[in-house]
Amino acid sequence: MLNNVCVITIKVSNMKESLAFYTGVLDFKISKEYGPNIVSLQHESIPIVLEEESQETVKNSVLIAIQSDNIHQDFQWFKDKEVSILSEEPEPCPPGLFFVIEDPSGNQIEILQFMN
Repeated sequence: MLNNVCVITIKVSNMKESLAFYTGVLDFKISKEYGPNIVSLQHESIPIVLEEESQETVKNSVLIAIQSDNIHQDFQWFKDKEVSILSEEPEPCPPGLFFVIEDPSGNQIEILQFMN
């Protein structure tokens, strides 16, 4: 079932400043850099990912990801339930495939299947 939170993404407007805060102030270590706009921090339980976006496009500052074992089946399940889905199909991302749904209040939730 889709009730396993697997990633927490924190949307940031400036990666350099954010990395200085998370590593210098909160003492996180960088786990992996997926490019200039996506950085994973070392964390023992749920991975924490910083993702840079322009301030104008950031809707949610924190985004949880729920793990899927079958992304295409779950995509269809949400579609059948008439849940708001923000993409036409699952899309590739560094760890696998994902799509984003919205809850009734407009909060975004990422559905993610690890492939790598």
